[in-house]
Amino acid sequence: MQKKNHSDKKINFFITSDTFPSISVTGNSCSLMCQHCKGKLLQRLIPATTNEELEKKALMLHRSGAKGILLTGGCDKQGRVPIKSLIPAIKKLKETTDLILIAHTGFISREEAGSLKDSGLDGIGFDVMGDMTSVLDVYGLHVSEKEYMDSLQAISDSGLLIFPHVCVGIHFGKLSGEYRALEMIRSIMPTTVIITGLMPVVGTPMQHIKPDPLDFEKIIKKAIVMFPDIPVILGCAHSSGKDRADIEKIALLCGVSGIAAPTFETIRFAKESNYEINYYGTCCGLIPVDRMKINYPFLPTLKRAW
Repeated sequence: MQKKNHSDKKINFFITSDTFPSISVTGNSCSLMCQHCKGKLLQRLIPATTNEELEKKALMLHRSGAKGILLTGGCDKQGRVPIKSLIPAIKKLKETTDLILIAHTGFISREEAGSLKDSGLDGIGFDVMGDMTSVLDVYGLHVSEKEYMDSLQAISDSGLLIFPHVCVGIHFGKLSGEYRALEMIRSIMPTTVIITGLMPVVGTPMQHIKPDPLDFEKIIKKAIVMFPDIPVILGCAHSSGKDRADIEKIALLCGVSGIAAPTFETIRFAKESNYEINYYGTCCGLIPVDRMKINYPFLPTLKRAW
C-alpha cells in the first residue's frame, strides 16, 4: 500500500445508512449488557437470528440497492457474537449475490475464523482493549490480553480482512488502555485501523458521559504515526451533539484517511477548506473502491454548530 502523505488534503466520507445496513444476528438479545450499551444499540438494527431470516432479509436489502451488510449482534457471556451459526446463509448469499459481508465477532478461535473465511465472509471488525481492568468494569469480562492477541492473530492468519477498533474513552469517558491497544494491533497487518469513541446512550449508566474531544486528537495522532502505511479512520461511533462535529474536525486536521457518518458541519468545513472529497456507501473499514462511490445528496444550509 502506498504510504500516506498527510499534507494531501483528501478525505473519504463513508455514508452507509442505505447501502451498507447492519443486521443483528441476536435480535435485541445480549448476555453481557455492557455499561455503555445495555443492549440499547441493538434495537436500532435489523434483526435476523436464523439462517432463513438472514438470507431472506439480506436478499430484500440487496434488491433495494444495498452493496453490503455488517453482521453484528449481542455477545454471549464469553464476549462472542454467534456469527458462526449463520455460515450456511453467509455461504448462500456469497454464492448468489455480489454483497460484501463483514462481521463483528467478538472473541474468536482459529477454527471459527477459518470457517468464516471459507464461507466467503469478507472481513471482521474486532474491538481491541488494552486495559483489562476496563474490560472488567465496562464489559464484565474476566479476560487476559492474550485472549485479545489470540483473536487478532486468528483473524489475521485466516486471510480475512481485519479492521481493529480502538474506542476512545470507553472507560467511563477516560483514556485507559487505548495506547496499549494500538501497540497490540501492531502484531498483525490490519486492513484499516478504526478509531471510535464512547457514545452516550440513553438508558445506560454512561448516558451523560462523553469523552474529551482532545483525547481523540492524542489517539488519532499516535495511530497515524504507528501505522504510516495503513488508513486510520474515524469510525461512525464518536460521541454526539457539538462534540461529534468537534471530534470530526480534529480528526480531519490530524490527517485521517476517512470519517464515517460525518455531520453536515464537517462536510461543509472540508469543502470550505478545499479538501478533495470522495463519498462511499460502504463500511469505513473497507478499502474504498470506485464501484462503492455514491453521489451524496445536496448539502442544506445549516447554522454553525460551534
